[in-house]
Amino acid sequence: MALVTAPERIVLVLVALSLSAGGWVSVGLFSPWTVLPTAAVIAALAWRIVPRPTRVAAADRAGAIVALAGAGVWAVVNAVLAAEYLIVVRDPGFLTLTGLWLVDHPHADIPSLGAIEAAEVDPTVLADASQAWNLRGDAIQPQGARLLSAVIAVGGWIAGDRGVLVFNLLIGAVGILVVYALARRMLGPLASLAPAAAVALSVAHIGLSRSAYTEPLTLVLALSAALWLWRGVEEGRAGPLVLGAAAGGATSFIRIDGAAFAIGLLGAAVLALALSDLPRARRAGLGLLVIGVQAAILLAGYAALWRWSEGYAERLGDQARTLTLGYAVAAAVLAVWVLTWLAGGERLATGVRTMLGRRGAVAAGVAVSGLLAVLASRPLWWVSHRSTDDPVDQFTSSVVESFQRAQGLEVDPTRTYAEHTVAWVSYYLTWPIVILGILGLGLATVWMLRGRPAWALLLGAVLPTSLLYFWNPEVVPDQLWAFRRFEAVTLPGFAIAAAVAAWWLAGRLATAEARLRARRIAAGAFVVLPLTTWLSVDLGDDLPVSGATPVFVREMSGAYDQITSLCEVAPDRPIVLAGTSSHFGSLRVMCDEPTVLALAELEPDELATLAQSWDTAPVVLTRNPEWFDWSTDPEAVVESRVRQASYTLQAIPRTYFDRDYTWYAGIVGSDGVLDPVAPAADVTSP
Repeated sequence: MALVTAPERIVLVLVALSLSAGGWVSVGLFSPWTVLPTAAVIAALAWRIVPRPTRVAAADRAGAIVALAGAGVWAVVNAVLAAEYLIVVRDPGFLTLTGLWLVDHPHADIPSLGAIEAAEVDPTVLADASQAWNLRGDAIQPQGARLLSAVIAVGGWIAGDRGVLVFNLLIGAVGILVVYALARRMLGPLASLAPAAAVALSVAHIGLSRSAYTEPLTLVLALSAALWLWRGVEEGRAGPLVLGAAAGGATSFIRIDGAAFAIGLLGAAVLALALSDLPRARRAGLGLLVIGVQAAILLAGYAALWRWSEGYAERLGDQARTLTLGYAVAAAVLAVWVLTWLAGGERLATGVRTMLGRRGAVAAGVAVSGLLAVLASRPLWWVSHRSTDDPVDQFTSSVVESFQRAQGLEVDPTRTYAEHTVAWVSYYLTWPIVILGILGLGLATVWMLRGRPAWALLLGAVLPTSLLYFWNPEVVPDQLWAFRRFEAVTLPGFAIAAAVAAWWLAGRLATAEARLRARRIAAGAFVVLPLTTWLSVDLGDDLPVSGATPVFVREMSGAYDQITSLCEVAPDRPIVLAGTSSHFGSLRVMCDEPTVLALAELEPDELATLAQSWDTAPVVLTRNPEWFDWSTDPEAVVESRVRQASYTLQAIPRTYFDRDYTWYAGIVGSDGVLDPVAPAADVTSP
């Protein structure tokens, strides 16, 4: 019995750890002595939410064994190519570095330690770096919410820096298990392996788990919320509903758009309770409990975001306020409706269900599938463009133009490619699974209206954010970056819905033998189809067969050795980083020395004045030695090569590029002239 419940209980442990880590890091008391005991208490209190089955069949054991073994092998294999995202090019850079910082610190505010005073020497010298690292008072705040960084920091308590780098892969493995556990409520113990395999083998889940992207943990929180809310509705139990509400609300501790995930889950849970057969007072009490728990946790997450990443929250303030206000209004409306259930107000839902009847339910399912089909068809009749009025849109257009020119595509900088968003899902799952997913979501709608209200949880988990980002992804449209919008719920949701549709279609066949054969073929397809996206064959290309770089390439390989080597060049000295903002947080966190960023040349007297901010003469690290006066000609102290996946529009990236770095170092003399640091063989990375 323990084996059968193990996949879901592993999910429970990660959710308990996330709730604990998110809570303690938000009050600035993050440490092993606070996080781990609290996580253990939460897990112990919630342990019985996962029921022990009264009967265990061979299929139950076989399904659990395959799911556990598959997730374990997946984590080990991918750990070999875990990313070293320690240079801030995109989000995983500052998220990983924040995780490294939290390993030894109770909160993510990084003290400036004289950097603010040093930066006063010239406007081109900064004590922070744009967007990713922002000053708040005398501290530097990394961009973004803190939950993912706090959770991967737990890996650092266990296995040091390498533990931080690989922990998101463990989260990705748990994501596979939560897909299996949720699908098991709909499909059974063996059939549910199909969508879990499709997610596990997708290039997206592999690539976004190897680096510290927030989406795999969001997947775990959102789908576990759907799983436990589903159980709570069907069983009329408060425990699963509370845990599901908490997991859904915690999405705001990891993403600024967490409210979009939470409101779909909340609305679905309330609707499912309204349509359930539970006693009226019981339904109302459980509905208010779900609303209260989720709202409290979600709003706490947004409060933590404003406290610990004020600059980021202000830059996206309009979005954050709109989401928070929209969630608050929706939650209040739902709460008022739930209160009316005591006087029969649930008939607003049950009456509509009765009025629709069987034909109306089928029509609703056709409408849902039809809407998704229309969105999928948009490339045939529409081309989406962005405005050029906003400075952000202008910057995005310039980036898109550079990608278009690099790929030899038609140059149209204002294109958003939003009409292709459903097609993006097909890049990773393939069109057969996407089409089946569209059908499956329609079927879920019919079943929700035909006496199985818990199916609302699948729809609530998947459709709101999917439809939002299908229509307007608001992202630079290169892959894999753009697909982040769809990794958390759209990819697994479509995989689960596709399996539901495939098994339903197979069940329409006339004979048992034909049904069994069809389901075996479907199971194989859910494995084979995602694997076909790993390779691309183009006989007319110079490289006729190419592999998906998120699968076959270690992202940012070489970055760890480069940063640690730079820290060893002149240890225990303040750092003046000259010329590149991408390494500001890397050096400040990994060297743990005060750091300023110089964006232009400095005169010797300016450099000498800057150095007076500290008791110890700082070291200048630069790739632009011509910016400074040297007492003798400097030699390179670190030479490094870092590998990155290429930026690709309208396709999975199949190529990579190597970026070479040559670093020079000098100690600032009293006259502002640099004394070169001699190169050492043991600080040069290959």
